[in-house]
Amino acid sequence: MPISPKREIPNKGHRQLRKHRHSQRDHFYFVTTCIFNKQKLFVTKLAAQVVFDTIDWLEREKRISCYFAILMPDHLHLIFQLLGEKSLSEVMKSLKGFTGRKLKGHMGLSTPVWQNQFYDHLIHEDEDLIDIMTFASIIQFARAL
Repeated sequence: MPISPKREIPNKGHRQLRKHRHSQRDHFYFVTTCIFNKQKLFVTKLAAQVVFDTIDWLEREKRISCYFAILMPDHLHLIFQLLGEKSLSEVMKSLKGFTGRKLKGHMGLSTPVWQNQFYDHLIHEDEDLIDIMTFASIIQFARAL
């Protein structure tokens, strides 16, 4: 019986997350990013306001057009259209960097606020934005029960 070649097991970690990441202007992305060590930081009005104010700023700066945002105690889901010259990674770096600094100052944190990586999905033309937003909302509602 012949020996089958070893299958390559992908490395885990942030490099693998970025492996197939592409930034395409005017395309839609579904992005999830989590709090460092799954801490429950987004449980106050102030913390939520910092995140939503930053999303508003990204829109005013014409970096994104946000269609959907769900803020859970330990993570954030976004659906947005990427605008302007900034890449997806640069937009997320702006969002996480600014909110991280603000929240660390307000909450007196010594640890990072966000995990380094984020998960993204380029929404293709044949996918329905409404279906994706509805699905994400239902999943989050079910988790809250």
